[in-house]
Amino acid sequence: MEDDKRQKINSLDSKIKVLSKEKESIQESCKHENTKVKFESGTNNMKLYCSECDKEVGYPSKEQIDDFLV
Repeated sequence: MEDDKRQKINSLDSKIKVLSKEKESIQESCKHENTKVKFESGTNNMKLYCSECDKEVGYPSKEQIDDFLV
């Protein structure tokens, strides 16, 4: 039973690693032409993300924050 759990976890970890690399590859090839403001997960901090690939690309300007909050 314990071996089954360990095997399942190892399989999931392997899949996560493959998917993370695929996500990173997609984000690296993106031009990040359109952005959106979002709260950073689990915090009250706002960050700027690409609208297409969802990569964090920086911090929003005051104008972007104002537009987001309206």
